[in-house]
Amino acid sequence: MENTLVNHAPERIAVIGGGISGLSAAYFAAKKGFSVELFESAAQLGGLASSFDWNGLAIEKFYHFICWGDRELIDLANELGISSRIRFRTTQTAMFCQGRYFPFSSPLDLIRFSPLSFFSRLRFGLNIINSKYRQEWEPLDRIPAKEWLIQKLGKKAYATIWQPLLKIKFGSFYDQISAAWVWHRIHRIATSRESFFSKEKMGCFSGGTQTLIDALENRFKSLRGEIHLNSEIIKIEQNKNGYALTTGSKQFSPFNRIIIAIPLPQAATIFQGLDSSYSRTLSSIDYIGVVCGVFKLRNNVTDAFWLNINDPQIAVNGFIEYTNLNPFEDAVSEKIIYVPYYMPLNDKWYSLDQESLMREFYKMIQVVNPNLRAGDLVAFRAFRSPYAQAICTTGFKEKILPHKTPIENVYLLDATQLYPTDRVLSALIGQASKLINEYF
Repeated sequence: MENTLVNHAPERIAVIGGGISGLSAAYFAAKKGFSVELFESAAQLGGLASSFDWNGLAIEKFYHFICWGDRELIDLANELGISSRIRFRTTQTAMFCQGRYFPFSSPLDLIRFSPLSFFSRLRFGLNIINSKYRQEWEPLDRIPAKEWLIQKLGKKAYATIWQPLLKIKFGSFYDQISAAWVWHRIHRIATSRESFFSKEKMGCFSGGTQTLIDALENRFKSLRGEIHLNSEIIKIEQNKNGYALTTGSKQFSPFNRIIIAIPLPQAATIFQGLDSSYSRTLSSIDYIGVVCGVFKLRNNVTDAFWLNINDPQIAVNGFIEYTNLNPFEDAVSEKIIYVPYYMPLNDKWYSLDQESLMREFYKMIQVVNPNLRAGDLVAFRAFRSPYAQAICTTGFKEKILPHKTPIENVYLLDATQLYPTDRVLSALIGQASKLINEYF
């Protein structure tokens, strides 16, 4: 009897969300041989890692940087053939405090930081060292960051450095944020130093994160992956053939499995018709939004890449002078400065028009550098995200949801699952890879 080979069609997978998480998951699944379709509600891929065209230059809507320890991102860049476009630089962090500019990148800078006593400076440095080598974070989940930081640094150092950063970012929640969340931010930056006595080194892609997004998209398409832009999924239905996805004008089916990689409040609306109880669980996590102003200036504001701010005249907690990390190529002389302002969505700042935001943000920049004049402002853009940051209060570990949802063959991929790690690109890529390797 003649043997007959039967070729089974590969399982069809739908990925909802074209940010770095969804795009990475789609790529990793396609690489394993699945038939994958990606659905993104916006007109472009990338989500918070997307860029915009500014007179022929690809500029990130929201700033990103790479640390030495961002292994998952660096490994993916190697796989995609773009590792040569990552460049690391020794960067400057600074503090604008009490109307003065203080470098804040090295032990010598810390010694010279006059707003704190010598003993407070010593405690601050020791906490950086301890945080760098600490691995066990679970006990910190139950401790408020305020309590932990005061214990480690003292009240003066907490009030001078950390309190304004937390209060401006999280508003009324600032004294409820978990110590684990703060610890990991210290830990990540500390691991970007070759030693305690050196300055941190930060990295970026030549061409910004668009370099990564483009490479991922092209590789995914080369594996016969399909991308649907301007395709917001409003409903998922289950039938005998699997799952059907509905956009405003079209239905796509059948799919064997679904990965949902959009913010939890948006995922909750999709789950409403599948499991209302699970939908309420997704809605129970609070978020703050962000308005991110992007300036193109003729001159630098400071020589720092990252400037933390504690000044009553300035409503935000920092500026990110991106071109001090990633200067333009081809002799472009303008400077790019980000002014992020985190806030609840009902805050009046969130709905301010672009002209008002430009005016108010530029006043803050001029407080730091009074030598800047109106003629130094070349252009301005503002971008908003309603779900920029989950509010990670004490006990947040108990709120972390597993990737497997109560609905069979439907999986969740979200930045909150990284806790206490923040939503950095490398961690999101690593999480997407882990999901595909464990469940697909």
